[in-house]
Amino acid sequence: MRPAFVRLGLALAGAALAAACTTATTDDEEDDTGLGEQAVSSLDPSSAPATAITEPAALRQLEKMGFGFGHHFDQPDDATADKLATTKAWSSIAAAMDANLDELQRNDRELKVGMAASHRLFDRRWLRSSRSRFELVAVTNRIDRAAASGGCGETRFVYRLAYADPREGATSRMPMTVAVVHSQLPRDGETGCAPSMNRWLSLGGSGATLADAAAKGPLSGLDEFVTLETNLQAVRWPSSVRKDMGGEAQYMLNVWERTADGGMTAKPLDNTPDIPAITADPAKRAALVKWVKDNVYGIDHGTATLPAELSAKTVYSHGPRGFARLVNQPFSQLLDESDLRTVAYGNLTHVKSARGLVRKLDQESCQGCHQNRAMAGFHVLGNEDDRGTNSKLNRLAVGTSPHFNEELAWRMRLVRAVANGADAAKLEEARPFAEHATNDGLAGASCGLGADPSFADWSCMAGLKCADMIGQGTIGVCVTDGAPKPGEACEKDRITTSTNPNQDKVQNLDPGDALCARGTPGGSCSGASGGFPGGACFAICNRMGQLKDRVICGAAPPSGFNECMARGRESFEKCMSPPKLALRQACNVDIPCRDDYVCSYVPGAPAGTGACMPPYFIFQARIDGHD
Repeated sequence: MRPAFVRLGLALAGAALAAACTTATTDDEEDDTGLGEQAVSSLDPSSAPATAITEPAALRQLEKMGFGFGHHFDQPDDATADKLATTKAWSSIAAAMDANLDELQRNDRELKVGMAASHRLFDRRWLRSSRSRFELVAVTNRIDRAAASGGCGETRFVYRLAYADPREGATSRMPMTVAVVHSQLPRDGETGCAPSMNRWLSLGGSGATLADAAAKGPLSGLDEFVTLETNLQAVRWPSSVRKDMGGEAQYMLNVWERTADGGMTAKPLDNTPDIPAITADPAKRAALVKWVKDNVYGIDHGTATLPAELSAKTVYSHGPRGFARLVNQPFSQLLDESDLRTVAYGNLTHVKSARGLVRKLDQESCQGCHQNRAMAGFHVLGNEDDRGTNSKLNRLAVGTSPHFNEELAWRMRLVRAVANGADAAKLEEARPFAEHATNDGLAGASCGLGADPSFADWSCMAGLKCADMIGQGTIGVCVTDGAPKPGEACEKDRITTSTNPNQDKVQNLDPGDALCARGTPGGSCSGASGGFPGGACFAICNRMGQLKDRVICGAAPPSGFNECMARGRESFEKCMSPPKLALRQACNVDIPCRDDYVCSYVPGAPAGTGACMPPYFIFQARIDGHD
């Protein structure tokens, strides 16, 4: 019997969409710098080193101070992947990832490396190449992990795969990250975690000053890493192949632990059920239901840990249309509403219903987390610097996801509570839903549509309304109320989703051109078939970087872009030149893009401000075309 939480029938995406276009920005209007001035704020991760260090200058300095990726493998800090491949630890990870890629190919005969393939596979040679390395893109203080990992939580170093491009003398990053996880423990003579958190709180400054303070403070004296976490875009289909979805991508998720012989092996993933094993074994399903009932408080607080015997070791998250797809909701595939009939919700903070409980579980799984207010399956891709690159279009204006940015305020409250003497393992403030880390109700945020008590108070900020984007009736998305704007969704769709992601379908009911034209003379809707999930209102502009009323003049691929990339003889930069200019939704840390879009760099825009674009128009967010 299909679980009650799953509604596989028709899901109307955009039935209430009023998000489209407003009056076009013209070159004789003055620029509106207000959006750019908001780029550094309380949400900006660069302003909160006590929870996350994301400033490129500080990270580059830390790489020179013993915190480069190679250091974790007893190699030089800047070791290239071919040097890493000589180590037992990295070679065993690469071999296991090879096996996963082989399995994907066995299940899809069209899956091959290269632009000539319709279904495109990650080129595993990058894991061992003399041209590739892993750049440090963030260091995070995860005091919120204390209940799961013990001690004072974790210190995480996040690295991203990058390589040199000999055609342009530039560099490009790729859609793969590795998080190196260290236990954060009290030092000799210390009691509790307050001293550790105070070391983080003492951090300040920028660049070398911040790096030096971090190296001498919270990052000094760390033990060897405990685990490695990898997130890799393993598969990508272009929108020309998956027209209804605006493309397709699969992200391979693993956690690796040490073996006795110095290698690494996959370990059970946190709160991520092994769906095939549980489905096939009634005893395991009964154990899952019992665990949920016994751990409702911990699930609400974000501190519960699924037993290893029920957990998967390799899973894939899927995009676009991330959390609307059943494949990214593992607990929804396994639990029925009747399983939770006797659960009491009165003493919980966030979860107030059976539907809320399962949604919270789904979002604490690896698939659900990485497809909730994420950026192309990731939460940290890294802020940009100008070191070694001349690209103006293969760049991000914001290198961290809306979920990451919004959750930092909650993490900071935990840091301060522990610094003031609170028990790190028994923190009072519960982890919020991944899709609703703040109550700001910004554009693109999730909002409650009905009376379900778990979501009833999820509202939108002034000027926005809650629209049912997929017709499920419980959770909507905050969109413009009234005159819609360029870059916002314009297609009226119907989505059907199943446990097999290849069978997920989006039926277009209204191409949205008339909706866009009502707000902007000459406006039209760039649809999913062209790579814009949900559609995006489009209008021509003339001056790159011009900003007005949260609308910006940004770049769009020129005619022949895909053909140019498919030939494989020219770089992304050349294939994008000269770009078309089009009005897009402006974005920064405070004003995030909607799901399935990233905040891309726009030449001439205020610092920290960009344009919302589908990620696969940003070369570094796709696996294909890198030679």
